[in-house]
Amino acid sequence: MVTGEFSRFEHSVVGILYMLFGVVGVISNLMVILTFLREKSLLKSSKAWLHISLALSNIGVVGPSPFPASSAFSGKWLYGETGCQLYAFEGMMMGIAAIGNVIALCVERYLVSTRKEAMETNSGGFYWLSTAAVWLNAFFWAIMPVLGWSKYVHEPTGSSCAINWRDADEGYPSYMIMLCIFSFGFPLAIAISCLWASGESSTIQQAPSPSASSSQVDAFTGFREDQLKWLCYSHLLFTVIGWGPFAFLCLWALFSAPVQVSMIAACIPPLACKSMVLMYPFSYIVANERFRNSFFSVLSLTGSTVPKKD
Repeated sequence: MVTGEFSRFEHSVVGILYMLFGVVGVISNLMVILTFLREKSLLKSSKAWLHISLALSNIGVVGPSPFPASSAFSGKWLYGETGCQLYAFEGMMMGIAAIGNVIALCVERYLVSTRKEAMETNSGGFYWLSTAAVWLNAFFWAIMPVLGWSKYVHEPTGSSCAINWRDADEGYPSYMIMLCIFSFGFPLAIAISCLWASGESSTIQQAPSPSASSSQVDAFTGFREDQLKWLCYSHLLFTVIGWGPFAFLCLWALFSAPVQVSMIAACIPPLACKSMVLMYPFSYIVANERFRNSFFSVLSLTGSTVPKKD
């Protein structure tokens, strides 16, 4: 049960936020992709494809924002039941893919730290297989509500559509528990373990030889090893902040029936998911000077030569 109603002004604020997150999110993540493609020293193998895949999934999260934005301005969903199902399916798929790409990057850091030679000589298979696994997993969990395992409905604000956590059907508990375990909780535990183990491995490897320090530049991406690890930590933080509220709300609905939340509390999780999309490009900009220079060069369309200093 959702208590209270939004005023016209509050609906307009939600619509403006959807549009802001959509425009800035699409442009900034598109700039990430173009930067990797333009700066060839950042893209010497398929390794950078995981970063591009993450940016693509983030674009997918915020790309359809005009639909909930226009609906918010009108105070109701404008695109019918079919549009509701398509919007919810696309949002669920892209969100799970975004989480999966971050997890894959953390696993990659572990493998590079512990099996560096194998990753350098035969790395293509891992990157393509992990990317395929991320998107197949996302498609599976997103299509299930369409096929009848739980269902997608209009959200309480009426401006968007998502999984039905308000009036859970008999399939909702099993679907949500399995989704949160296998696409959020368990993968996050794996990611944290991989980053911790990679840190321990790096410490051991650095001890005998100063030349093996974390300042060594990764030959495939132009990023230093410590920069790549920092990216994983920041991406993981954004994932928890962005998707944690929605996971909490959906799990809370399992143990609190009927669910009683305010309209503001109900609209925070979908907005949080979209707002964090803006932060991923910021991580790349902060982490690496070469990437930062190329990013702003692409953004300004100056076509100037990007400095090679790292």
